[in-house]
Amino acid sequence: MAEDTFDSAIQPIKFLSDNRIHHFYDNDRMAGKSIAESVGWTGNIAWDIYLFYEPLTEWRDKPPEPKYWMHQLPDEWATKGKFRTGVDLANELFVSMQKLNGSSSSR
Repeated sequence: MAEDTFDSAIQPIKFLSDNRIHHFYDNDRMAGKSIAESVGWTGNIAWDIYLFYEPLTEWRDKPPEPKYWMHQLPDEWATKGKFRTGVDLANELFVSMQKLNGSSSSR
């Protein structure tokens, strides 16, 4: 989005209206800051990031470190080895889900 505002954040609601989806706007960017810290980006704000956690992982005072993750941030501070777009992103999302499905079925 061109702007990080409440008005721009509510636009996707008309396209994503499934009752399992919960929309919210974080004006202070607390979620983005906490998630950034969980992947080693302390002092920055995470967005365009994909996070995968082991089944039954609990979030307490702050987000836990994800098992697998990738992002689409060109910023200098973002982890270069986790940058994915296009087909590479789709493949990495699929592989991460497969790995988690394999690890949960072996329990």
